[in-house]
Amino acid sequence: MLKKSCLGLVLIGLVACGGEDAAPGADAAMRAPAAPREVHFTASDFAFEGPETIEAGMLTLVLHNSAETWHHLQLVRLPDGMSMQEFEQGMASMQPGTPPPPWFMDAGGVNPPPPGEPARVTMLVEPGEYAVLCLVDTPDKIPHVMKGMIRPLTVTASSEPPAPLPPSDLTLTLVDYAFSFSAPPTSATRVIRVENGATQAHEIAIFRLLPGKTMDDLGAWAATYEGPAPMTPVGGVPAIRPGQVADVYVDLEPGAYVALCFLPDATDGLPHLDHGMALPFQVS
Repeated sequence: MLKKSCLGLVLIGLVACGGEDAAPGADAAMRAPAAPREVHFTASDFAFEGPETIEAGMLTLVLHNSAETWHHLQLVRLPDGMSMQEFEQGMASMQPGTPPPPWFMDAGGVNPPPPGEPARVTMLVEPGEYAVLCLVDTPDKIPHVMKGMIRPLTVTASSEPPAPLPPSDLTLTLVDYAFSFSAPPTSATRVIRVENGATQAHEIAIFRLLPGKTMDDLGAWAATYEGPAPMTPVGGVPAIRPGQVADVYVDLEPGAYVALCFLPDATDGLPHLDHGMALPFQVS
């Protein structure tokens, strides 16, 4: 999928014609990795459209949502030897409020995009067999994966070196159980580097509170999902494992926001939100 540099063809031509030696650094330029490749998926009620096979490397995953319901794209890497059928059977046997099983290997993805806009996350995706699924459970408390929102994805090895992460202008660190920004977020289109420095998987789902709404309104709505939500999604990255890094692209307008982690805890199965993993913040 990656095109060879035209520079390489020019240099080969010069050597073949007995031209002067290539300038210092030319070999490095020929080997320089390209920018991250974009891979697009579209979510609907309740399915994904997108490629069945992609090439490994530094990828920008782009999620479009064609539905009114919130959806996200969670990648889960299947253990060696586990079939997709076995994975789905295991998913069906998982009980709410219990720790995730050891074979459930979180691998990032894209959290719900803002209305009418795609959401983007850049991250390293390694070769292997994956499940693409949606664990969002609005509006009826039933995770969308249980409604058939799951599909396989094969990631093949690449002969090219992975591209580096693009520059970021803000860092957010995930720990047990908190978020930490490197600087107060200000209004702009931001590239937030999310680093999981915790002992277990975590996510960041960013929401903007609607005008006049508060964290109390959010808590009351989350208990029942009745009525319109007091917030709107902005983006983020779903569960990434300890040590994993991802760049999240978000448009931050002035207003009140909250960063949340909904993942079940590895010890007691309670959502990390119940452990206090919520960060209200103001963007000016």
